[in-house]
Amino acid sequence: MTRYVALLRGINVGGARKVAMPELRLLAESLGYQQVSTYINSGNLLLSSRQRAAEVVAELERGIHHQYGFAVPVIVRTDARLRAVLAANPYPEGNPSQVMVAFLAGKPGTDAEQQLASLAADEERFTLGKTEAYIDFAGGLAHSRLAAHLGKAIGTEVTTRNIRTVGKLIGLLDT
Repeated sequence: MTRYVALLRGINVGGARKVAMPELRLLAESLGYQQVSTYINSGNLLLSSRQRAAEVVAELERGIHHQYGFAVPVIVRTDARLRAVLAANPYPEGNPSQVMVAFLAGKPGTDAEQQLASLAADEERFTLGKTEAYIDFAGGLAHSRLAAHLGKAIGTEVTTRNIRTVGKLIGLLDT
């Protein structure tokens, strides 16, 4: 049995695409997942399954679309991968609410590095990997061009969590 974190993109933001966490837990349990829990209202679902990550993604995306009538991209990471993501944080001195991990659904585009650099403000730093990107939004996210165009610049679907949330999710996986 593998422990996973499923990260839902773009739900419960600005009153659109509402997904209640108790309903999401019930949906996951109805799909046969075990040890199901959620963390905060932004689409962090913890579960256990014998299925591969790609199967979990497909099943959750189908189930959410069927139940709510809209598509929600889901990105899944194993417990071990999430721990590696936290350990590899290149900006441990950064403000944990402004150091973000962008979890990538696919491979970054061939020009992703250049696209990110063209959008980044002087105080912003980023490190692009194969499955995640780390961004230190030292000037804040509210007016960041990089934050506003992150997925398009990387060239694949992404969902972001701050490094504090990543740490909290790891703690919850241990319970």
